[in-house]
Parts: sequence; structure tokens; C-alpha cells
Amino acid sequence: MERMTRMKEMTRKTSFPVILLFLILSTSTVFAQAELTLYVHRNFGYSGGNQIQGSFSMEATGPENLASVTFKIDDTLVGTVTERPFKINFNTDSYSVGFHTLIAVGQTAEGQTLTSAPRQFEFVTAEEGLQAAGRIVLPLLAVVGVVLLLSFGVSLLQTVGGKKSALPLGAARKYGLLGGAICPKCQRPFSLHWWGFNVAGQKFDRCDHCGHWSLVRRASQEKLQAAEAAEVQLAQPETPIPEMDPEEKLKRQLDESRFDER
Repeated sequence: MERMTRMKEMTRKTSFPVILLFLILSTSTVFAQAELTLYVHRNFGYSGGNQIQGSFSMEATGPENLASVTFKIDDTLVGTVTERPFKINFNTDSYSVGFHTLIAVGQTAEGQTLTSAPRQFEFVTAEEGLQAAGRIVLPLLAVVGVVLLLSFGVSLLQTVGGKKSALPLGAARKYGLLGGAICPKCQRPFSLHWWGFNVAGQKFDRCDHCGHWSLVRRASQEKLQAAEAAEVQLAQPETPIPEMDPEEKLKRQLDESRFDER
């Protein structure tokens, strides 16, 4: 009797770890079955919420031992992929307009079947896609256009009516991609501006130095360098005229008086 009691107690103690191990394995199996995830990517077309139109792709991700994935739209087979990335393309125009369910079914190397959560989308026509995209894009373009016009206007006003350049005479400068021109009023070289107006092969532009607007042509590098050298000459102080001594002044006055008497 005592022996039987001990055996029952040992059985009870042994059965608990077995049951716990069974629960762990069962839970792992449930988790493994939920590891297949289906993604839908847009290649080209319209996508807004659950509405799609155009060229798209389905991609499935799963455990390392995932061997193949079969993609379906409703009950229609799209295709089976047997190597990573498990991805396949489809076009909504090949299916009827309306709601469709997308799903992926995977097979592991051990023969286990994994099923993704279904994804539901509404396939719309190209016209509906364009109209929906227009309702989204056009207001954004309008806002961007207004912002660009405002920034352009502020920049233009600051440049057109702004301060003149304080660049010293003969200072080194860069003329940028548009090159430089020589102002016909002050003869100083300046950089051509992108906002200048093109008129019959010339550019109606504003000189940064004197603020004068005039028609100018893009000058060669040699002419710009010559104009810069001319600025250096302007920057040099004029040679003062030496003052005459009193004897020379008297002699000049006598000469001038003789000329007047004649």
C-alpha cells in the first residue's frame, strides 16, 4: 500500500513538467503559425488608404525555415515563390473593380503551413485613382507654389531695391555659373543674376555696385579680369600735384600779365 502511494506521488510530480512542456510546445506552435506577415507595396500607381490602382507587389516575411509562399487574391492564385525575397507583382487592372482580399500561405521546410492575416483593399479604376490623387496633390502643389512665389517675390524685392554691394575696388570675386558682365555705367564687373530678364540675346540686369539697370552681355574671363585690373587702378590714390614755391608763382604771374597786355 505504501509502495502504491509513492508511485502515485511520483506520477503526479512527473506529469506536471510533462504538461508544462506540452503547453509550451503548443504555444510555440501557435506563435509560429502567426509569424507569416503579408506586406503590400506600390510599384507605380495610386494608393490612398485601402484604395489602390496600378502596379503593386505582395511580399511575405516569416521564419528562417520558410521554404515557399503562395500568394492569392480572393480565391485566385497569383503565384508561388520558392526563394527569398518571397515577393510577387500584380496589377489591379487585371481584376474587377471593388473590394478584394489578399492573403499569403507559406510552407516551412518541415512541412508546416503558415497563413498570413488577410489584407483587404478596394481596387479602383485609373480615372478614380487620378481624381483621388488630384484631390490630394493639387492642393499641395498650390501651397508649394504660393510659398515659392512669396519667397521669390521677397528675394527679388530685396535684390532689386536692396543695398548696393560694398565690395572694395579690385577685390577678388566669383561670378558663378551664369558668369559676369561689365556695367556700362560704372565699368565695374558684376555677377549675372538668375532673375535677370533675357532680351534678344542680352540680359537686362542690375549692377550690384551702382544699382544701374542695363542690357549687358556675358563677358569673357579675359574682359572680366581686365575690368578688375581697371578697378585696382581706380583704387590707387591720385598722385598729388606738387605745390610751386613763391619764386615760381611770381614768375608765372608775370608771364600771365604779359600775355594779358598783348
